[in-house]
Amino acid sequence: MSDHLIHILPPQVANQIAAGEVVERPASAVKELVENSLDAGASRIAVRIDRAGKKRIEVEDNGCGMSDADALLALKRHATSKIDSSEDLHRIASHGFRGEALPSIASVSRFRMQTALAGSAGVEVRVDGGKDAEVRPAAPRQGTRIEILNLFLNTPARLGFMRTDKTEEAAIVEVMRGLALAHASVAISLHLDGRKRLELPVQDASRRVMAIMGKDFEANSVEQRLEHEGIQVAAWLGLPTYHHRDSTRMYFLLNGRVIRDKQLIAAVRAGYRDVMFHDRYPVVVIHIDLDPADVDVNVHPAKREVRFKSPQTVRAAVVACIRAAIEQVGQSVSSMPTRQALHAMQGSITERGLGGGQRHPGASSSSLRGHSGHAVSRTSEDIQRLLFRAPHAVHEGEAVYHADVPLNLGHALAQIHRCFILTQTEEGVLLVDQHAAHERITYEKLKRQLGGGKLVSQPLLTPVTWKLAEQGQDAVLAWLHDHAKELQMFGIDVVLEGEVRILAVPALLGDESPVALVEELVDACMLIGMDSEAGDTGMGRVLERWLGNRACKGSIKAGRVMSRDEQQALLHEMEKTPNIAQCNHGRPTYVRLALNDLDRLFGRKE
Repeated sequence: MSDHLIHILPPQVANQIAAGEVVERPASAVKELVENSLDAGASRIAVRIDRAGKKRIEVEDNGCGMSDADALLALKRHATSKIDSSEDLHRIASHGFRGEALPSIASVSRFRMQTALAGSAGVEVRVDGGKDAEVRPAAPRQGTRIEILNLFLNTPARLGFMRTDKTEEAAIVEVMRGLALAHASVAISLHLDGRKRLELPVQDASRRVMAIMGKDFEANSVEQRLEHEGIQVAAWLGLPTYHHRDSTRMYFLLNGRVIRDKQLIAAVRAGYRDVMFHDRYPVVVIHIDLDPADVDVNVHPAKREVRFKSPQTVRAAVVACIRAAIEQVGQSVSSMPTRQALHAMQGSITERGLGGGQRHPGASSSSLRGHSGHAVSRTSEDIQRLLFRAPHAVHEGEAVYHADVPLNLGHALAQIHRCFILTQTEEGVLLVDQHAAHERITYEKLKRQLGGGKLVSQPLLTPVTWKLAEQGQDAVLAWLHDHAKELQMFGIDVVLEGEVRILAVPALLGDESPVALVEELVDACMLIGMDSEAGDTGMGRVLERWLGNRACKGSIKAGRVMSRDEQQALLHEMEKTPNIAQCNHGRPTYVRLALNDLDRLFGRKE
């Protein structure tokens, strides 16, 4: 019996352990192989899959290829062509360098590789389940072809964790979509069991994004480019009313890498914060290019996560890009509400036997090409000012908003059920939600005054005493003692003289209860914290929460009868209000029905 409890693992076992980290499922193997092809300078990559990758994965490229010696060396652990010294670790520009992907994959499959250098004879390397490599001559070729058969053949436990073929295929498609988005200059194809799933030629970045994301996204998105402190951001951003149930349709591409980063997801949601439903997620594609020395890409075995040297700067760049885009399209509602309205109305007609069973109408898509330029914006470092900055122009002391494409909401025809306003335009009709629209108008006025540092206060004729509840009274008093002056930025003035007295409130909210105003603001500040948002003032989330609630409570309510003049005045106010397409909770403020939509609805057109 040996005296040693500690021993060195056999290479085959070590490779299988590494495979557990690097190759979690067939999609992981596809990702590693395609990234190797990209690093080899390939301009064309073809991927062929059988039985969701469990039976066969083939990746063929036209990259630089390898010599006989390099082909064998590539199957050794920690072998790589991508770094030479520890200094290279600080500026990684490739897709990966761990040197474990090929030996790990070869240790759990029947591995076949044919490769050649340009102008040289080819070589084929075979490895079965991690055994010794077999080398044989092969025909000359351009680039490399790798075939993986019977993945996890000698690790049946791993096979037991595989999902259904459809689930594994979906994971492979998602990997390929991300890599294709990151590399528009590379032609990429994907076949699943002989069926073509992706066939993408070399394209510019915008065409590649639309080819991957689809026609709906193309009709409901805007392109925005921005440079911020050396960070280049190119983003394709869905309209606020074009959203998704989770974050799976948010793509982040960093220096050509596909990554998932919680801080970037949070940054995107912050950028959309007051124009989208709180439980919905934007649909975006965001390219970020920065100095490789400013990011550590070697913090995750599968290279999905990164660590930024200055995460706040990256976050500020992303938020600034989104806010610049929203300024352009804040008055444009997506085709989603129109599609939902038509579907509901046609369903109602069909149920009553009036529709004749015609197929569902297509969505009305208003083109955003007027908005989607290549504007490059500069922004302040302070995210607070990004979220609540003043509009661009001021006329006679009042802020004036000018949309790139003027909004025309037409003429008011009627108020429906004391809730909606029906209007007519040259192109069709609109339904306006009177409460949601006025809520956004009030919210933008509050933001405008606050962002310009001119939130007008209204002194109270008689100071109002705020009687604090006994529970939590000490904590509130302590907070007010430290932060009472900071409430003045909200137009609120309080004094502590044995009791809390309210001296002034915002003029826009002068009709509301002073105690309710101050109590809600202090609760928000204490709950969220004054330094919860990046920037000098650190008040972004507090402002969004408080202003949003106050705008909602101070707006025209559903159920209020409005005269024709009041209806038309509301429409005119909407036309000059930024972000009017949605209320501050993210609900659409209006739905547009074009004449073509109405014709289809009543069966006049197919």
